[in-house]
Amino acid sequence: MRFRNPMLNAAAMFLAAGAVACSSDMIGPNGIDGAAINADVAATSGDAVASEVASFSDNIAAAGSFTMVTPSYNLSAPGNLMSGQPSFGAVSPTCSFAAGRYSCSAATEQGLNVTRSFAFYDAAGQSLQVFDSTKVESVNFQAQIDGSFERDIVWTAQVHRTRNNTVSGLISMKPQRKWNGVGSGADTVSHLGLDGIRTLAGHAVDTVTNVVMPGRDAGNNIPLSGTVVIVADYTASQLGALGTTSTQVTRRVVVTFNGTVTPTLQIGAMTCTLHLDTHTVDGCQ
Repeated sequence: MRFRNPMLNAAAMFLAAGAVACSSDMIGPNGIDGAAINADVAATSGDAVASEVASFSDNIAAAGSFTMVTPSYNLSAPGNLMSGQPSFGAVSPTCSFAAGRYSCSAATEQGLNVTRSFAFYDAAGQSLQVFDSTKVESVNFQAQIDGSFERDIVWTAQVHRTRNNTVSGLISMKPQRKWNGVGSGADTVSHLGLDGIRTLAGHAVDTVTNVVMPGRDAGNNIPLSGTVVIVADYTASQLGALGTTSTQVTRRVVVTFNGTVTPTLQIGAMTCTLHLDTHTVDGCQ
């Protein structure tokens, strides 16, 4: 991830100010505040979950929108989660079929580079080459996501994620459908604050469990129920005015969907609100 120039400038100013401050005013870090770590993990996990929900629609669009089953929503820009318009079509022309799976050319989605493949299955788990709404019960999607993003100058991130998700119930739950799967990530997230530059770097594993999505006539693409659990193992470090400190942290984050654009995000004893449309987390207590 490349920091934006304003962040570099702000960091330089912070460190310069610390270098000339009296030692009684600026104390070198001897530890990282646990609440700050929780807030950082909540923020990066919330963005990962919101991105995962958005990727459901990107997956479906690549696979031909499951004609007569579910719409394709464009979630590339904040706010479209509530107002996306359905479109239907065939398998994306960037995807080619071989050995039971469609492999797609790399694409830019939500500002990140995504390479995906998918396969259609009937109720007996047999592979099908062509989507048929009377036969296809599930679709397995596998994806690799790489790239970087920044928000409000003070947040920057490098992301390297893989996902293996299956949407099922295309016949048995019609018009709704259900997602399950696993993913992993190796992310680096930095935050510039008054206490210096905090960084989280490490690995996270996420599990998608029974996330039920509405049918094509629902008017939105908001999960009705289900959970996403992220278990993160990070090295948390902080660069302050007079030094650097780091510590190992493990956190478990649970997002529980409830049919609204603001599901609950739980991290330890702290409860927050995740905004699926803006990928932000607030209201932690």
